[in-house]
Amino acid sequence: MDSLEVLENKGYTSIAEAEREEWFLEGLLEGEAKGKAEGFLDGEIKGINDAKREMAKAMLMEGIPIDKIRIISGLSEEEIKEL
Repeated sequence: MDSLEVLENKGYTSIAEAEREEWFLEGLLEGEAKGKAEGFLDGEIKGINDAKREMAKAMLMEGIPIDKIRIISGLSEEEIKEL
């Protein structure tokens, strides 16, 4: 059995059609992987920023000066004042 017969048994009418579908599926998989990675990173960054804000808010409630909170948390003075 030659390659074209194998492809025809799988429902393809030509090698070009099989290649297009293969490229399409590869693109889908790459796109899905990239989207998951970006979503993970976005979520991770959001979580870190949320934790920084919660820490800064707790320090404010303890009366720690904004300058020290800014240095420790990495947040800007404006971000801290908004808490």
